[in-house]
Order: sequence, then structure tokens, then C-alpha cells
Amino acid sequence: MDDSSDCFVSIPEDLVSFAALQYLGYNHQTATRIWERWTNWPPGRIKRQCDDFEDGIPFIEFAEGYLDSATDTCDDDDSAWFDCLDKYGMSTELTHAIMDAKFRHIRLTQSCKFWVQDTLKLRYRGLEEVQEASRERERATQREASHPSTNNPGPPAKRSISESLRSAPWMSPETALSSFATGAAANKPGETQLYKGMDKAWINDLFRGDGSLHFGCLTSRSPADFSSRKASIYFAVDREVAMCYACYAKRRSGVNAVVIVQATIPNSAIESLTPPDIQHVYWPSVEWKSLVLTCRQDRKLSSELRKFKLAKLVIGSICNKPSMVLANMQSPDEITEGLVYKTQDGRVAVQYVFIGDEGDDLLEQFAKITVFPLTSREFEAWYNDV
Repeated sequence: MDDSSDCFVSIPEDLVSFAALQYLGYNHQTATRIWERWTNWPPGRIKRQCDDFEDGIPFIEFAEGYLDSATDTCDDDDSAWFDCLDKYGMSTELTHAIMDAKFRHIRLTQSCKFWVQDTLKLRYRGLEEVQEASRERERATQREASHPSTNNPGPPAKRSISESLRSAPWMSPETALSSFATGAAANKPGETQLYKGMDKAWINDLFRGDGSLHFGCLTSRSPADFSSRKASIYFAVDREVAMCYACYAKRRSGVNAVVIVQATIPNSAIESLTPPDIQHVYWPSVEWKSLVLTCRQDRKLSSELRKFKLAKLVIGSICNKPSMVLANMQSPDEITEGLVYKTQDGRVAVQYVFIGDEGDDLLEQFAKITVFPLTSREFEAWYNDV
């Protein structure tokens, strides 16, 4: 795969179409069933977005909602996943993407249904990006035609769709695996670097026109490791972790541009925080097990754990299993080392969790954000190396 490979992805022209359902990852039979339901929408109070733009159901929500009542699995046995994907009516291509053995450790951090629905939304965001990039190319052509350059008689150079997808005023000109980007990840005196890997469309609202940052687009679904009921923003300390997530997104996507988001924070800003504003909690402490179990089960924090509710920033070990695994546990003692995320060299991976509005304010005040695009060539090199 190189950057031009994006050109060979069959992209549906219409975001609301049978072809779009197949592109998202449904097989022919299931796409037919969903499309028939969409096109034969019954009259009544509930409407489609194409009939009621303000309150109607968006096509992508209807497409992923088809799976809402389906069974789920988070079993370590891959055969259970293949069986689940088959029952969902997913295509062979999507099944292979989700089940790629090189991403097994990432896949097992969530359930089968989570990854399928995440992939559907991921691909749909990619389609929206392609449409916008195509419109921008058309506008650029029209501008050039109406104001031809007298200095350059030749035709204007046009960016490819893949180049357009990776472009943005706030995007670094350096790519994710460039020497500049990897050098920026090195520990620098007085600074802490944190990372997230995701598709570019997910963070299009991060940078506002006035230069300020809107961190809301980075919030994680709850319940999560250290926060069950507050919106929280999770960053990994190890760039390796963010790369794995970014590459899994790239593996599952069609044309999506994928990025590494780097947050650089002065150590002095972190060191100035005192409890309860900052908390540390690590495996294998009972406190870590209790906090993770309570949050993942979406329960109220006990008096002993209430300090984490008051924190702006919690630093601690990452749990590597979905909430389904912890849902029926009766005691923190049931959480074993197998539920701890580790890096390739066996270290326990650590995350910084910015909790609620106060955590958001902390990022706004102190974080410098750099976004590095991951090219298809870089993805291929990474993929072949792991």
C-alpha cells in the first residue's frame, strides 16, 4: 500500500445508499435488508433525517442501530468473534480487518459489537471527508478558471484526495513516523509528552477558528477506567500505544486519514497540582483494582475512592479489557495481571486522564497540541514491522 492506494478504494457517490451500506462493511444480504427498511420507512412520529433534518434519524445511526439488539462477545476465543461477525451480517473484508491478528491485543480491549459499530462510524466519517475534499477540489478548480494566472500558463496542480484528506491548517507538515515526529516524542527536560491515535475526521473540531482548542471531541465514552460518569480525556504516556490505536483505525478504515495527537505539557504545570486535584493509582494496588472495577461497573464511588471524583488529573495504569469482562465481578481481587495493558517490552502502560470540565480547563491552559498525519506508506512500514 502506498498513498495512491486510496484511489483504488471503491467509494460510493451517495452517503445515503445501498452502496454506502456495503462500503461500511455489511454483506450484500444484510445491506439489502437494512436498505429496504430505510426506503420503506413507515409513516409516523419517528422520521428519517432526509425527511426531518432537525429531529430525524441520521442514516449512519440507523445503519449501526441495526446491531443494537444483537448479541455481543468479548471472549478471548477468536471463534466466538467470527461467529458474532457472521451473525451481524458483516462482509468478509470487514471481518478480516477487525480480526487482523496483529491488532489482537487492541481488539480485546473492547467487545465485538463495539468495534463493529466503531468501524461503521469511522468509515462513514471517511466518506463525509471524501465528499468535502471533492467539493473543495471543485471549488478550487472554479476559482482557478475564473481567475487564471498569467504567470503560469500550465494547468494548476491538484492535490489527490488522499492529500486533501490529510491537509488542514493545523496539521503538522511532518508525518507521524518522520524523524521530526519521533524525535519530538523523546523525553525533553521540563516537558511531558502524551499521545492519542485516531482518525482525522474525529478531531476536525479540535481547533477553532480563533485559535482556541475544543477538547470535547477527544472525550472517551463512559464508563472508563478512572471515570464512570464524567466526560474524561485519556492520553497514553507511550507513543507506541497511540500508534497501535491509530494503525488499527487505519486497518479498519477505507479512505480515512489517521493521525497521532501529541499533547506537550510543562512539567511545572503538573508538579504545581496537589491532592485532590491530582491523583496517582497503579497496578497492582487494591486501590487501582477497586477504582477500575467501580468505574467500569458504572457505580457510585465509595468514600475511600471519592478523592478521584474531585481530581482534575488522574495518572495510572491502563486496563486492557472491556467493561463486559468486569461487569459480573464481585470483588477487586478478581482483577488479575491479565487485565493490565502492557507495552511490547512488558512495561505496564500508563495513562493521563483529564476529568470533567476542570481537566478540560487544565489542557486548555497548558497543553500544546501537535497533530501528525500517518501516511499509507508509514502504516505499511509499521504493519510489516510488528
